[in-house]
Amino acid sequence: MFKNKLKLLIIGAALLVVGGIGFGLTFNNNNIDRGEAYHREWQLSDGDISRIKLMGDQDIRVNMAESNTGKNYVTMSGHLSQEAINRLDKSVKPDLDNLTIDVAHNQKWFEFLEFPIYGDQTVTIHIAKDAKLSELASDMRSGDLTINDVTAKKIALSGGSGEIQASNLTADVTSIKNSSGDIDLKNVMSNLELVNGSGENSVEGMTGDTLSITSSSGDIEANQVTAKTTTLKNGSGSIDGEKLSGELKVDNNSGDIELSGLDNATSIVSGSGEVDLTFSDVTKNVMVDADSGDVKIEVPSSFNGFLDLRSNSGDIKSPEIKTSSDLILKVRTGSGNIRVEQ
Repeated sequence: MFKNKLKLLIIGAALLVVGGIGFGLTFNNNNIDRGEAYHREWQLSDGDISRIKLMGDQDIRVNMAESNTGKNYVTMSGHLSQEAINRLDKSVKPDLDNLTIDVAHNQKWFEFLEFPIYGDQTVTIHIAKDAKLSELASDMRSGDLTINDVTAKKIALSGGSGEIQASNLTADVTSIKNSSGDIDLKNVMSNLELVNGSGENSVEGMTGDTLSITSSSGDIEANQVTAKTTTLKNGSGSIDGEKLSGELKVDNNSGDIELSGLDNATSIVSGSGEVDLTFSDVTKNVMVDADSGDVKIEVPSSFNGFLDLRSNSGDIKSPEIKTSSDLILKVRTGSGNIRVEQ
């Protein structure tokens, strides 16, 4: 019995030593591919640019600036494998009113012990003073995408697995879709649609007619939003927001809902989770339907509408309000307390 245990200990120790050696060999500097440095510049045609599209599996950072030459052109720099640089040179066709940049590593099976660490590929779009960009688009297989200071008629970003971050976007319509990865937006002036499979979703500062955020799994946060209609829909995860001005529609299957700074028609549907709402003003009807979870609503002292509160299983607490308007605050819960404060 003792001999068998001793053999097992020796075998285990040997495996640890072999694993440590393998780990060291794998992650030494000789096995890390940092790529070749490159810089490219592509001239575009004069006048408006119809579309610039980004594709690939590398981290890409995009900026937009006014051209100092009076011409439209795009620069790109970073580190890539020589093979990827060669493919890039062959695929990009300059001197047109559109440009497609495909940055893919395409690692071969026998290179599995090499670990490419290339960092960001930086793309700068230089637009002449009197020219405009019609569309900025992406179709990323993987890799993070960062967009800053872009103005276009349409922005359509699609990601596979990786984060999408953007700030200071101006467009008529902006749509962002991600299969798996966080979406983080700041300072957007556009009608905005976000669709995410799994990942956190954040919008900080948005002005437009419509905001729509749909997530299968992951938290949703929207702050400082001014829109005619805001729609937030989640399969699993919390929904939070502050200073949401305009009509609001929220549907959450599983997760807490906490929203403040509300001032318009509001419709809340909750499967399971707490609901906490704070109104800066109540100018339209409010409806809350919660299957399971407490509901707490705070209304301003000026609210003079009618309270319609019912719970199948739970306590109800509300102030005495002298009704003098047609406004209705309606709450229904299956199991959970209802509390209205003024």
